[in-house]
Amino acid sequence: MIQTKMKAGKALPHVLIGLVTILSLSACESGSNSNASDPGSDNSTNVSATSSDMPADPLGKYVKPITMSWAVQTAAASKLLDGETYDNNRWSQLISDKLGINLKVAFSADSSTDAYNNKLNAVIASGDLPDVFKTQDANVFLQLAQNGQLADLTEVFDKYATDDLKAYKERFADAFAGATINGKLYAIPRMNDNFHEAPFLWIRDDWLKNTNSQPPKTIDELVALAEKFATGDPDGNGINGDTYGLALNKDLIRPGHGTILGLAAAFGVPGYDESMFYRDQDGKMTFSWIQPGMKDALAVLADMYKKGLINKEFTAKNESALVEDITSGKIGMAFGSNWGTWYPYNNVYKKDGVIVRPYPIPTQEGIDYKVGIESNAVGQMTMVSKDFDHPEAAIKILNLYDQTVNHSTKEDYEKYWANEQYRLSPVYIDEPGEVYAADIQKALQAGSPDSLPPGAKPVYDYIVGFKDGSLKNDDNAFGDWGQMSEEGSLPIVLNKYMPDNAVVQSVLGIQRPEVWLTNESSLDTLTITAFTDIITGAKPVDYFDTYVKQWLKAGGQQTLDELDKLYPAK
Repeated sequence: MIQTKMKAGKALPHVLIGLVTILSLSACESGSNSNASDPGSDNSTNVSATSSDMPADPLGKYVKPITMSWAVQTAAASKLLDGETYDNNRWSQLISDKLGINLKVAFSADSSTDAYNNKLNAVIASGDLPDVFKTQDANVFLQLAQNGQLADLTEVFDKYATDDLKAYKERFADAFAGATINGKLYAIPRMNDNFHEAPFLWIRDDWLKNTNSQPPKTIDELVALAEKFATGDPDGNGINGDTYGLALNKDLIRPGHGTILGLAAAFGVPGYDESMFYRDQDGKMTFSWIQPGMKDALAVLADMYKKGLINKEFTAKNESALVEDITSGKIGMAFGSNWGTWYPYNNVYKKDGVIVRPYPIPTQEGIDYKVGIESNAVGQMTMVSKDFDHPEAAIKILNLYDQTVNHSTKEDYEKYWANEQYRLSPVYIDEPGEVYAADIQKALQAGSPDSLPPGAKPVYDYIVGFKDGSLKNDDNAFGDWGQMSEEGSLPIVLNKYMPDNAVVQSVLGIQRPEVWLTNESSLDTLTITAFTDIITGAKPVDYFDTYVKQWLKAGGQQTLDELDKLYPAK
């Protein structure tokens, strides 16, 4: 699953910075999280590189090889070549050859399900942390930092990061602020603009053609199309009613495919995930899933479910299970994230030669739609254990990654990044396409990649190759085409959502009120359970009002009050 990709450079374009500024999309984080307890006390280490065999060169090789243990995030879309293992592969060999760092896998688990998080939680409980590991859970990061279990990377980053990496630190200041507590850098944050996280509606081309339909622009048209898909014969197998109109998975409000985020957005509810807090038009701190518009969205879903337009088994299927239905051709439409042509719709293309493409979310007449995105200060964090003697090794690998993927040949780009091979590096930044989406649009319109930075040129080539047919069977070409071509998902954000002032960014950064940390899990369960009951008809739509009262009483109102103080209005 392609989350974000990016390229480092000394002269970084400010296209997205300008867009973000226009929209006032900034994370509510200061340069450091001064309200958090100081992890830099007795049981934390401020490690500096002092070993005599340690080269000062950011890409220098250790004279005496060192060993780094790390946690591997696997995913359904990841592929190892024949003969490769997580212990021995192209990245481990490159890192060993170039830097003298021998990688040792502490554990591996699927990050597209709960498997990785569950394993990481067990490892944290044992106290035996890998030298390098990742989390997307801000609560986990904050807990480890406050408990003094993470290395302070401030000094080693300043000493070992290349100029390109330091330029990234300036470019993504909000993200680095989120990884900083009391002036100390405790993680390498995900470096990207979160504008790409807005929802889209993905529809099979062949089902549209077979039902003589057009992409829906309104909710009424969406329901009508779902009815055609569910009651007709969109797959052309001669059987009516053996398909579903709209896909859902049991997690409902979490990013991915088969969520309700796009439908909620049509009713003015800017959901991103289960922790989407923001200020409403009156400046009041609020929470996405308790908005009045959510009741209307649930009413639509309940009616669709009752009519058989939604897969009946969604309550028992996570995203991975839903993907099986999508791949098998049982479902032709779903709300989902920007990376659909990378996964899961690449599977449909490979199997049936059918394109599933993104469209803007349908809207509801008389309502200003709103799409939600995460705070720039929150995202995947790569952390280093305080017990690791060489924290600078993580920075050196990051330098090597950037040089290999973003400043090298197309062959290296394909070898070390394609099919999510970047996951085989313990530390990585993402490929540049999403960061340079606007620049790629201009290059495509001009018919030349000459104006693009080096790391973005392969994306241009892939898109052109897919469009002219020369790369029609290339995974990277299909993925980039569906994400960044004129017909892709990211231009929808740039050319539709942003100009419509529809993007709302969560205020929730790394700092979390204790009441939220304590009650988040139970409130998530409350929300998903209530929404599931309403959609399936186990509860009436008016039960939404009861849910809102329960949510506020169970710690929600106190969370809003404390967030109002923690992230004051600007």
